[in-house]
Amino acid sequence: MEFSVPEILEKNTFTFAFALAFALIGVSIKVVTGLISFYEEVLIKRYFKRLNSLKEHVTESSEVCDYLVKLKDNEVFRLASGIKSSPEKNDMFMKLYLLGIADNRELKRIRRYLKPEGEKIYIDVDWEDKLQFLYSLVAALFLMITGVILGGYSFVNGTSADSITGLIIMTMFVITAAIVGSDFRTHNTLKRIRLSLLKKGLIANEEAKIMWSFP
Repeated sequence: MEFSVPEILEKNTFTFAFALAFALIGVSIKVVTGLISFYEEVLIKRYFKRLNSLKEHVTESSEVCDYLVKLKDNEVFRLASGIKSSPEKNDMFMKLYLLGIADNRELKRIRRYLKPEGEKIYIDVDWEDKLQFLYSLVAALFLMITGVILGGYSFVNGTSADSITGLIIMTMFVITAAIVGSDFRTHNTLKRIRLSLLKKGLIANEEAKIMWSFP
């Protein structure tokens, strides 16, 4: 007995709904973190203006003046790169950029996984990060396949209006999959940067892996 795709989904509605809701969790997280990043950027610009106004009322060649200069330099880096971090880590990020290992967009994506350790860099990826990378890959693939199944069925077998609807469905699922899959793209970026650092002998923990190895 043959079943069409909608009939199969109808018979497994609960399973499909649960899998879809689980895959869409990543979208909600990305939207929230995006709003937080935008808010932080606004605060950084206000803080930078405040530093400029304070420097005018401080005696030159004093410790307070040197402190404000250091803070100002740090804020300039934040505004230019979009990365909010300590001066020590900022120096590490600038070194990676100047070596041509990563650009600002890539540095912003992987900043939480890198730590300076002397002249080398420690890549800190724990099991939760690896689980997040794996979830991102699986959820993105699920959403893409679901979009192709739902939208593709209407696109191929429906009327002209159904074909347009099917195309819209596929596009929406692909866009959603791209959002959910951003963590796995971060994994790929981190993997490439790790290889570049290995070649230059700049990794402090060379044996550490950023993803589980399967036989």
